[in-house]
Amino acid sequence: MKYVVLFCMICIVYCQQPPNNTETHLPVTQLVEPNPEPRFVRQEGQIKYGDTLERVLLRHDIDRKTALELIDAFASHYDVRRIKPGHEYSVLYDTTSIIQGFEYQAAKEQKIRVLKDSCGTFHSKAITLPLDTTRVALEGMIHTSLYDAILEQGESPELMVGFSDIFQWDLDFFTDPRKGDRFKILYEKIRLADEIGEFIRYGRIYVGQYISQDTTLTAVYFDNHPQKSGYYDTRGRSFQKAYLKSPLNYRRISSSFSSGRRHPILKIVRPHHGVDFAAALGTPVSAAGDGVIIDKGYNKGLGNFVKIRHKNPRHITVYGHLQGFANGIKKGVQVKQRDVIGFVGKTGLATGPHLHYGFYDNGRPINPLRIKNVSGDPILDKNRERFTAECQVLLRELQKSLPMVHQDQMREMGYGE
Repeated sequence: MKYVVLFCMICIVYCQQPPNNTETHLPVTQLVEPNPEPRFVRQEGQIKYGDTLERVLLRHDIDRKTALELIDAFASHYDVRRIKPGHEYSVLYDTTSIIQGFEYQAAKEQKIRVLKDSCGTFHSKAITLPLDTTRVALEGMIHTSLYDAILEQGESPELMVGFSDIFQWDLDFFTDPRKGDRFKILYEKIRLADEIGEFIRYGRIYVGQYISQDTTLTAVYFDNHPQKSGYYDTRGRSFQKAYLKSPLNYRRISSSFSSGRRHPILKIVRPHHGVDFAAALGTPVSAAGDGVIIDKGYNKGLGNFVKIRHKNPRHITVYGHLQGFANGIKKGVQVKQRDVIGFVGKTGLATGPHLHYGFYDNGRPINPLRIKNVSGDPILDKNRERFTAECQVLLRELQKSLPMVHQDQMREMGYGE
């Protein structure tokens, strides 16, 4: 018996010894590559004016029940009311001509894809392509207009709009520019992050400069946290001011402020206490500054008009000859600067479509183009050092890209040679 016990003990000890092979064997895991992109037969097209998604699908002989199921899935990622004429789409079929999905090119960098799963249920997802953002500089000289000058540099009107928005409190880019004026812009360009690098849109403008014969305006973007971010001059003063230079973006001055002007309809000489901006019928008219509407209506001379009393209660602006009013515009309503209040028309005593814009200080008419504008809040004291450092970096980048940046201006700001 004792030999049996001894044999068992020897077996137990032996079994507890580690094997001579010291390799550790882990469970085998099979690496499975993701399913390849499914291949479909595509029928491609473009959204037409007046199209709905349902109308597009029915046009491809998809039965209404299937179309509605697909639309429900599509709507979980994209508002079907936002599909736009000219945008491309693809209807996806398998090799037996059974519909398997739908793709809509919502933007250059985004598509909405709807696919049918193995159970026959549609599911959607938004596919966003990776983007590449680079900072570039542009310089140009005005021969006719800022619009033409930017197009001459190979850029699009969207850059002109962004640039002019920065200076809209100081410059009217349809009347102020003179031949020989120059501009400089440091801005972002956003492209698809692929081999072609198709341009998608402009990003932020970091620096804008406008150089005329007698002055140079420099605007630098800065995050003035916790206050509003925006554009500041090199001394930290805000470019945003109490009143816009003009309540219209695209226009020309057709009649200037005058104490004695021959009226084009009445044929008599009388004061013209305002500025007339010729523009196409329906052009949006914006509030020149924050305030409250104190009057709205119609009279024989101004036609449809709006009056706004501003934060400085001495100041009232008047907008006349309107075709109509924006929704919600009525007496007592608060408006913000750049809120649309109406649309250019030719009501009242008007020979053609234009906006009459008047500015009054304590009841006294003032030339709107010559008002002394008040700047917004400056850089916060606690942000001053950070602003100076960031401003220096951005202006040096602009200087490096565009050597024509004035050296004397850099020295004046204390940024050295």
